Amino acid sequence: MAPVLRDDEPSGGRVERTSYVRFMFEYPLHSELEGGAWIDPVNIAEFARVAEASGIDGIALTDHPAPSKKWLDHGGHETLDPFVGLGYLAAATTSLKLLTSLCVVPYRNPFITAKAMTAVDVLSGGRSIFVLGTGYLRSEFAALGVDFDERNELFDEAVEVIRGVWTTDDFAYEGRHFQAYGVVMRPRPVQDPHPPLWLGGNAAIVRRRVAQWGTGWQPLLGDPTLARTTRTPLIENDEQLGERIAEIKGWMAEAGRDPDSLEVCASSLSRSPNAGAEERIDQLGRLAEIGVTWTGVPFSHASFGGALDDLRRHGEEIAPKVAH
Repeated sequence: MAPVLRDDEPSGGRVERTSYVRFMFEYPLHSELEGGAWIDPVNIAEFARVAEASGIDGIALTDHPAPSKKWLDHGGHETLDPFVGLGYLAAATTSLKLLTSLCVVPYRNPFITAKAMTAVDVLSGGRSIFVLGTGYLRSEFAALGVDFDERNELFDEAVEVIRGVWTTDDFAYEGRHFQAYGVVMRPRPVQDPHPPLWLGGNAAIVRRRVAQWGTGWQPLLGDPTLARTTRTPLIENDEQLGERIAEIKGWMAEAGRDPDSLEVCASSLSRSPNAGAEERIDQLGRLAEIGVTWTGVPFSHASFGGALDDLRRHGEEIAPKVAH
């Protein structure tokens, strides 16, 4: 990771901080814009390569296999199957981390999920990070034949299965929703003991899971409408975000885990949409101070070419001032 630098002196001298951030973004899919430029496989690969060359550390795909048209028409977004998409991006890049942001765990049998995750990790040479969530769209649960009201129980059992089959040969499990007798997974993931598992969402149960076994946290940040839609408590400002991070780290310490190992992926809630390079670097410094280790890279969605220009501008104006 790279230390964030800020202009803390009136003379403009640069002071190196001891905190770190990495950069990532969720690839946007717009099938009806610019003649399908955003879903052209050649363009998707090029976008990832430009991001990699511009000092960006990770690219993410999200997970909505059966969303409603109502949701899509009212602020939702298009998706690819995240595991297929990340496998494609693995072949197009060499160092970019590949993230689900996020994978809705209750939607799938956990052995199928573990196999798909393993494929991404193996084919990328160990570059995967999986952000996990319980989901929030009732209609999508119904379409997939999954009980919405049991999503937390399904999530907990599924994670036990995924972690277990990754680390145990002849794996056996007897749960309410899943049973297994003598299951083995070969090949195993490249990362040992398994790929990083982050959790997405703001609820106390999510933060407790992070403290108990997660390696990272991706809070959902936005306005009250987003909070209501995603059925998660609202985080209103950077100060509150910092309090939540400190709380998780405190719980980790109580559980005998290293709080400094926590990865947190978030952007500033006070960020100006038109911030210049120096203001952006200042924002990154403040995020790092409260414990954020990954943050999003803003770029225009108005045109595919314009987005590429924004990535290159990040590589010219931001990345060189954040020493690697």
